Amino acid sequence: MRLLMIDDDEAFARVMVRRLEHHGWQAFHCSVASDAFSHHANEVFEVILLDLNLQGESGLKHLDALQKKWPQARIIILTGYASIATTVHAIKNGAVDYLTKPIEMSILLKAIAGEEEAPELSDEPVGVDTLEWEMIQRALQEHDGNISATARALKMHRRTLQRRLQKRRC
Repeated sequence: MRLLMIDDDEAFARVMVRRLEHHGWQAFHCSVASDAFSHHANEVFEVILLDLNLQGESGLKHLDALQKKWPQARIIILTGYASIATTVHAIKNGAVDYLTKPIEMSILLKAIAGEEEAPELSDEPVGVDTLEWEMIQRALQEHDGNISATARALKMHRRTLQRRLQKRRC
């Protein structure tokens, strides 16, 4: 079985490819989506693992082209910055799963195999901080990662937005 991982985090990708190969997959890695099309154009993949944030651009922009090139492949989104908006967008546009990094290998293998696992539902309502983070992430996606344009759209000072992004990423 062949798997393609598109992720700009070289260290993470190297580890994941090695672990997937240990589990019997023939795994390949590309840092950018364009390399997938140029270096693996004549190959067939059963699974594609696609990072949501690829060197300043959204991996979701490549979802349609990946599906057209490899229609038989199960496309799974991996991200360190999950939000409800990007999850919905990914699933509506053909991704079969959406997983957050860091990921346990057992969970990834279940997703690759198509074994659905019911998400844990919280009794707690979603917090204001979470909603704000998701709104910021959605605006960043809409403005291709441009901080200044995102800040203007959110009617927020650019430095305030940068502080909130830095605070959340730490």
